[in-house]
Amino acid sequence: MRNLDTGSDFIQPEFLNILFFEQKNLVIFPYVDLKHLHALECFTVGYNAIDLETTALNNIREIIEFEAFNSYSQNRSFFFIYNLDRKKVKEVMQLSDIHCILNTNEDVSSLANSDSFVFYNKKTKKFINYNSRHTDLSFEEHLIADSKNVVEVLQDKIQKIKSTATRLFSEVNKDPEMRNLPMILEDYDPKFWPKIMKFTGLYFKVDFPEFDYRFYQSKKNFKPINKSKKQLKDYSDEFRFIVGQNDDVGREFVQLLYQYRSLNVNPSNLELEQLHTPHKLYNYLRNHHWSVNIPEEFLIDWVHMKSTGHTLNDIDVSDFKRIFNKLNIPNDLLGGIKSKIKNHDYMLEIDKKIENDAVNNISSITDFPQFKRRLLNRVKEIVNLIDKNGEV
Repeated sequence: MRNLDTGSDFIQPEFLNILFFEQKNLVIFPYVDLKHLHALECFTVGYNAIDLETTALNNIREIIEFEAFNSYSQNRSFFFIYNLDRKKVKEVMQLSDIHCILNTNEDVSSLANSDSFVFYNKKTKKFINYNSRHTDLSFEEHLIADSKNVVEVLQDKIQKIKSTATRLFSEVNKDPEMRNLPMILEDYDPKFWPKIMKFTGLYFKVDFPEFDYRFYQSKKNFKPINKSKKQLKDYSDEFRFIVGQNDDVGREFVQLLYQYRSLNVNPSNLELEQLHTPHKLYNYLRNHHWSVNIPEEFLIDWVHMKSTGHTLNDIDVSDFKRIFNKLNIPNDLLGGIKSKIKNHDYMLEIDKKIENDAVNNISSITDFPQFKRRLLNRVKEIVNLIDKNGEV
């Protein structure tokens, strides 16, 4: 009686490593039902699967060579070849640049002398010429565990790695120094980068330059390499409060953020989103530059609307006060800034009054005594206004 098989028996880190990452071939014996054997197709991303039943085939080598090298598909062929006898197994193993899974009912363990063909005894569930204990399978284990035993999810993850490899291959052709490699691999823990690069080299038959990945950290889904690193705070709510109180005040704040970045921050220290997304830039500044508080010089420029030139009104001043209270700005600094706003408004009041009077009550220069009296009266009004409201 044949040993009962299920497709899930093959969804294991070792098979993922052998067929996908190492791009090797597999010889399985004894017999495995074809539908269960095809569970391994999950690990053949980047190839078109072709079934070959060899019982009545005497020219197996010619058929494989024809199918492999005369396909119109962009993907290469991966062969599921079954019902082979020992002679045909040896014949297929002599082919170069082939990608396949062979299944035979004969004991062919004595043929396990090839580096490109891994032999697996399904009955004993042991590999003949592959030692998983000496192989780092952490990435494979992570992918399978993260898929929660859903084959379709696992296949999507493998397809994403294949797509990443395609980007790497395109990049190495454009830039042999691979300066964009960290950006291409940013979704993966750097300790897994060498395995992805090795797969890319094997699949596309290309050599990669040496790359020291130890100083890079993952973008997401993994714990930081440096566990003692200070945890960063999220200031997104604070940013939304600042820009959400007043459109003019918020617009000035964002423009000053970008100005501060261009003058005080090394762009190489920022991620792409931090360069161009205001709230992410604010988070970076609050964690790395403004961890104690926002600089007084920045606040003064903000209140004076240095970038947009907007003229403050009473509503703006009130909104500034609300924002400063939220940010816990010291009272002395808040008072000084409010004083500057107050004096600024007084000067605007003076200018407006002079402008109105100039338009509505212009005396003719030909009536010089009358012109002189009006001019002196305006000067007195200005002096009285200043005395009343304090020195500017």
